[in-house]
This record gives sequence, C-alpha cells and structure tokens, in this order.
Amino acid sequence: MKKKSTKILSNKSAAAIKAELKKYSETFNVKETQKIVEEAVAKVTEDLLKEWMNNNIDKVVKKAIKEELKSIAKKKL
Repeated sequence: MKKKSTKILSNKSAAAIKAELKKYSETFNVKETQKIVEEAVAKVTEDLLKEWMNNNIDKVVKKAIKEELKSIAKKKL
C-alpha cells in the first residue's frame, strides 16, 4: 500500500515558489522578506488548521477512541 503524503505543497509547487522568491531576494532585505513570508504562512496555516479542526476533530477523536476500545477488547479476550 502506498503511503499517503503529508505534504501540503508538491515538490514542483514548492520549487516554483522558491524560484519566484529568489528573483526578488537581491532587491529586498532577505531577512525581512523571510520574516514577512513566515508570518503570512503562519497566519494562513493557522486559519486553515482552525477550520480543519472545527470540521474534523470530532471524527478523529471518535475513530481513535473506537480503535483503542477495539484494541483493549482484543487484549481482554
């Protein structure tokens, strides 16, 4: 079975973004630009994570509890 990737961006997309940012690295202060990009990514991912958690955490917890109870029941038998 093929392992599901946990990457958000494909390697191709990440390389394209890196190449685009590199075009401007000589024009802008690299440290400052990195900080701005980092802050923007953190904000976007925080919002996405909150949305995902609100939509999915109950299903994840239910599944984890169900699997753990199955495991405990098997050990008892």
